Amino acid sequence: MKNTAIPLLIVPVLLIAGCSSSFAKVRETVNNAPEWYGERRAEIRGEGYPDLSTLPKVDPQNVPGKTLEAQLNRGNELAKEFAGARAEVAVGGAEEIRAIAASMIGGFGDIPPESDFLTEAEIAAIRSQFNVPRVTQDEF
Repeated sequence: MKNTAIPLLIVPVLLIAGCSSSFAKVRETVNNAPEWYGERRAEIRGEGYPDLSTLPKVDPQNVPGKTLEAQLNRGNELAKEFAGARAEVAVGGAEEIRAIAASMIGGFGDIPPESDFLTEAEIAAIRSQFNVPRVTQDEF
């Protein structure tokens, strides 16, 4: 009985000591939490949201359906404008545009040949001059 009585007395004492220190640590952590923690906690709990019965009524002049009707009317007006004679493509319109583009491209002349600015050996020499090892803090 003595062999079991001692562990039965020690285990609860150790648990109480461990739990009391962990509760203090949790309380300290919560008190030192950043600002967004409280907001997020309230959001998760569902606090701070308005009650649906307290939402304001919609003004009859700002009913969403009215704006949709106005947009539909505006779309119909635009469709009428684009159906007019001024909106039609001129006779030979595509061919005229291609002819203008060809004359503009022809004004630039031929494409210049590839330049021989640097040889491959010169490029390799320049790269080797800039290829230096990087210094890090670990090397000091």
